[in-house]
Amino acid sequence: MKNLVLCIDRDNDVGEKTGIVGPVIGIKANIHAAKELALADPEDTDVNAIFAAVKIAKELNTEVVTLTGERRTGITSDTIITEQLDKILHKFKPEGVIMVTDGAEDEQIIPIIQSRVNITSVQTVIVRQSRELEKAYFTIINFIKEVEKDPTLARLVFGIPGILMLLLAIGLVLGMLMPAMNLILGTLGVYLLVKGFGYEEEFFSKIHGFIKSLSVERISTFTYIIAFLTLSMALFNGYDEYVLRNSTEIIDIIIAFITGSSNLIILAIIFAVIGRIMDDFVGEKYLSIRRDIIFLAFALLVIMTLEAGAGYWEDPAKFGRGRFIQTVGLDMVIFVVIVKITEYIFIGEIRARQKIINDFANHKVYDSDGTEIGRVTRVLLDDTKFIGLKVGKRKIPKEDIISHNGSIMVQI
Repeated sequence: MKNLVLCIDRDNDVGEKTGIVGPVIGIKANIHAAKELALADPEDTDVNAIFAAVKIAKELNTEVVTLTGERRTGITSDTIITEQLDKILHKFKPEGVIMVTDGAEDEQIIPIIQSRVNITSVQTVIVRQSRELEKAYFTIINFIKEVEKDPTLARLVFGIPGILMLLLAIGLVLGMLMPAMNLILGTLGVYLLVKGFGYEEEFFSKIHGFIKSLSVERISTFTYIIAFLTLSMALFNGYDEYVLRNSTEIIDIIIAFITGSSNLIILAIIFAVIGRIMDDFVGEKYLSIRRDIIFLAFALLVIMTLEAGAGYWEDPAKFGRGRFIQTVGLDMVIFVVIVKITEYIFIGEIRARQKIINDFANHKVYDSDGTEIGRVTRVLLDDTKFIGLKVGKRKIPKEDIISHNGSIMVQI
């Protein structure tokens, strides 16, 4: 056979909406699949792609096959299509293929097909009104993906706008203007910073973990509620202090807010952290307890330093520069002492954790066929319990690790 017409349904709309299992082979079978898909979802663009593939096959008097992937496009979907393609090529042994798709996403499978057979032509079937919009969409998506691969470029493209939005949000807060705009800019600024510095997945994973941890069986849930109420009171007190001082100077607004809210903010942090420490103790997560204690000490250090700074700026004669320096210096010494004491107390757990990291860190990782897939970029731990690895952006759970004697072999 000279040419075979291939229609690509990467997200398996045919299978999901009609129950027809791919690959769909032959003109009659493809016409039937297209009709069933049209009845299930008249707006699905795969209908047009399949009919276009059938039309080309009839004109060239050749066979037509629709390859179907999986709903969540990616590695699994492309693996399924590859397996179907290998079977089709073995059956028909074509000299080349004419590839028909309904858009840019399906065209991402081109390198896989090219590695197995010559592509004579690529036909993209898109409703005319949506062609430019879809091209623009995938251009933006591909640009974002390329930027994410380069940490330096990601910090430039996402990080700098994030910082600017945060600064603008802070400026609006200090001016007490447009609270809704403050929230939008602040949230967007934080998200761009997290994305720019490569912590997006970890950030949302932490939020998801925090939400899952909320339970009536946990002491921390109750202390979080108390902490939230206390923090709300702190913010109201800070605003009341600002109103009482009736000043439009930015430095006066900052001092008023710190003076009115700092004590309650400290109390809110203590409530939240104590609840976490109690839960970690029950769960025997001793390194988490150390992290909680250090976080508490750091938060208190920052707030006490801000209080000292506010006192100095408000009344330099009463709260002199020397006293400010002494306060900051003492806070730092106390913080270092707490870090060292907790390190001594939990030295066994720290060493156990470090040993696990050393056993896996930066080692080469291979799949079950012996193909190198990269190096370990991060060892995933839950306190001192090993839970998996990260190779680039790919997470590999502990259960999928076959062996780790020098090099690491995993099942993907």
